[in-house]
Formats: sequence, C-alpha cells, structure tokens
Amino acid sequence: MLQNANYLLNIFNYKLYKYTNRTYINFVEDILDFDFDKSKIKIVYLNEYSHSKFFNELFLVEDNGDIKFLHKHNLIKFIYSKKCEINSLLNINIKNQKTYELIRVIEILQKSFLISNDLKDLKKISHEDILKLHKILFNSFLSKPIISLIINNTNYRDRNNNILKLSYLVPKNHFVNYIKIKNILSIHPFATDKLLQEELKRVHGVEISTVQIFKIRKKYFIPNRFERFINNNYKRFELYFSTPKLLSNDNINSYSNLSAAYELIAVTKVSYNYSETNTIYIGSTKNLYKRLNEYKNGKGHSSKMREFLKNNQIYFRFIETENYKHLETVLLHEFIFFYGDMPLLNFNNAKK
Repeated sequence: MLQNANYLLNIFNYKLYKYTNRTYINFVEDILDFDFDKSKIKIVYLNEYSHSKFFNELFLVEDNGDIKFLHKHNLIKFIYSKKCEINSLLNINIKNQKTYELIRVIEILQKSFLISNDLKDLKKISHEDILKLHKILFNSFLSKPIISLIINNTNYRDRNNNILKLSYLVPKNHFVNYIKIKNILSIHPFATDKLLQEELKRVHGVEISTVQIFKIRKKYFIPNRFERFINNNYKRFELYFSTPKLLSNDNINSYSNLSAAYELIAVTKVSYNYSETNTIYIGSTKNLYKRLNEYKNGKGHSSKMREFLKNNQIYFRFIETENYKHLETVLLHEFIFFYGDMPLLNFNNAKK
C-alpha cells in the first residue's frame, strides 16, 4: 500500500490529469493502436458507457439522477500478468480507476441533489467525507491532493445541459451557505443580515457572522434588503417591524436621532377596500423621537390626523434604516396593493 501511495503521489502532477478530456481521449486512442494481443494485455472497462458527441465531459446526469458515462477511454483498464513495460498503460489505469472511484463516491454523497436537481439538496461534503466513504467502498488509496486534482479538471453535463466541473458537486462552505441564504430570502425577502444570521442558526444550525453574510451577498450578487421587492403582501413586513408600543414619553425617549420608517397603530381595526388592519398611518423620519413626540403632543400633518390623535390611544412600531424615505414609499405601495387604499391618516385620505 505504501508503495502505491508513494507512486500515486509522485505522479500527482502528471499531465494526464490536466488534459482536457478531448485531448485525453486522443491520447488513449493512440495507445489503442498498439497490438495488445502479442503482449498478452487484456482490455476491460470499469463500467458501461455510451458513445457520445460530448468529448469534454466524462459523464452526464440523467433525469432520474443516475450517472451515465460517455466514453470508453475514461473507463478503460489494461490487464496484464507480467510487469508492463509501457508506462502509459499504468498511468491510464491509475487515472481512470481513481477518477471513476471518486465520481462514484460523490454520486452517493450527492444522490439527493442529483435526483431532485434542486440546489437546496446540494450538501457540503468535505474531503474527509470522501476519503471515509471511499475506504468503505474500494479499500484503496486516495489522497486529498488527488481529489483536488480530479475534481478541478473533470467536467460533466448536468440535467439542464450545463457543463460543470466536478468540483460543483463538492461545494465550499460559502456556496452552501449562499444556497441556504437564498432559501431564507424566498420566505423573508426583506431580511436584514442580522435576521439572516439568526435564521441560519435556527433553521440550519449554521453559525456565521454578519460580516461573512455580507461577503456572501456581495460575492453571489444577492441584492440588499431594500432592493428585494416581490409581489407578495404587506404582512411579509411583520418580521422586520419592532414590537408595537404605546405612544408615551417612556416609550419614545430612547429613539433620538434614530432614522426609521414607522407605522401608527389604532386599538381598533380599520376597514379598507380589501381587508382590515390596525395600521392608520405610514411615515418616515431621520429622528424618530422628534416625530413621535409631535404626535404625542397632538401635532399632526392634517386636521383629521390631529383630531384622531387627540381622541384615540395610539401605538407605534418601526423599522430602523438609513433608507427611511425609500422604505416608506415601498411600504405605502405594498399597503395599497394589499388593502386597496391608503392608510387612514395618510395625506390623500387625511383631507377627507
């Protein structure tokens, strides 16, 4: 075993591993011109294969998730009883054997993804995972450098007819976390980096800093939370608002110079065209304390608003953001879309 290990490490940088598959096929094809019968060399194949027009891919993923090998040249194995003087045959045997074994191991580890073709099923698998299963299945030598060499120089064709490197099926942490973040955003499209951090831990058991989340968002072009507007409904913003509080001195004192979009909320629900809700006003400000203090003292943007504030108990909630004006516009647009009208005390209705 040690001799095999040393030999494989010695050929680690051998050019065969770095050939494109088309070049490798041509190389093997030239070898096959040799008269093997005279040398008592037998040719066998590691698996069944098809005859494909795709020369740069070793295999394709079928609709049922199975792997279909495309060329005999990647599966060929030369059998000889005596020591072979043709070094290329041994090199081909080793390359084909190790590549085949690695593909089979990865196929098992990523079977759920290969069947579903859904990124949420793509698992993080480490080189240790590969080595452990490889030892169980084949009980032969494999090393981390060889794994890296093969996965970075082997192409395959997926079910969507995309050409990908085998390394795609051995994703790094960043990419796996990107998939999880993308899934969370499909549920909470307005999530902050802090919320993404909390949801990753709660849903997936992944602990990651907001700095890393920002780097992932930047690397994979995930827009920030104020650029993700989808046709959904106003209630999706519930997750981002603070807990409602009574409009009182004690409850507003800590919000000096805090920029935010906010809601004013009544005790009783208001009926709008499509539905009813307690929300009566949507606004924004660069100083939440100052604005709420004005409302507390009976000041408002219209006579209707001042009258309502004077005669009713009011609550408030907010979303802290530097983009408060933009967020106010989004909230109003989504409110109208969902409820069929402006909030009761916003400008258009406040004049009534």
